[in-house]
Amino acid sequence: MTIEIISVAQGTPEWGAHRAQHYNASDAPAMLGVSPYKTRAQLVREHATGVTAEIDETTQRRFDDGHRFEALARPLAEKLIGEELFPCVGVLKGTKYSASFDGLTLLFDTAFEHKSLNDAIRNAIDDGIGNGVCLPEYLRVQMEQQCMVSGAERVLFMASKWNGETLVEERHCWYYPDAALREKIVNGWAQFDADVAAYQPEPEVLP
Repeated sequence: MTIEIISVAQGTPEWGAHRAQHYNASDAPAMLGVSPYKTRAQLVREHATGVTAEIDETTQRRFDDGHRFEALARPLAEKLIGEELFPCVGVLKGTKYSASFDGLTLLFDTAFEHKSLNDAIRNAIDDGIGNGVCLPEYLRVQMEQQCMVSGAERVLFMASKWNGETLVEERHCWYYPDAALREKIVNGWAQFDADVAAYQPEPEVLP
């Protein structure tokens, strides 16, 4: 099986519609119950009902900063990889597994994943030469599904912080595919699918 690139731009309504019909790498941590941002129950409810929670101002600001930092950091990543990176959305052909990539090389053998730098990531990566296995599980789960969708042999993980367009701090490391984690993800999505099919909304509480 190979990756199929989908002609949708990240952040558009079309992208949102695509995500609603697929198992997304960024949702995989919540599906496994390891996301710091969304519970598994919330994700099940979203897929079962098609209703997603409104994004509050703080979350939207975090998203906006993340996209801006990602764009500023991509040239740094290209220098480290030695190749140009192309942001894109892809699906593992013949499946519902999907991933939105901050960058993929032309041959899909290397992926790029960027996050805003925080203490948890800073502590996991030692002076920019850390090993991806030390990263928090929710990050490894997302990148493992990216590898599964793309066939990538490695992911350059980078976290950065900027003041305007001036780099304040940057950390990076390499993540390599983990067969055991991939099996956990595949089994997890199968159970998730069953749970969505069996979903029963909570009865309304009358006043």
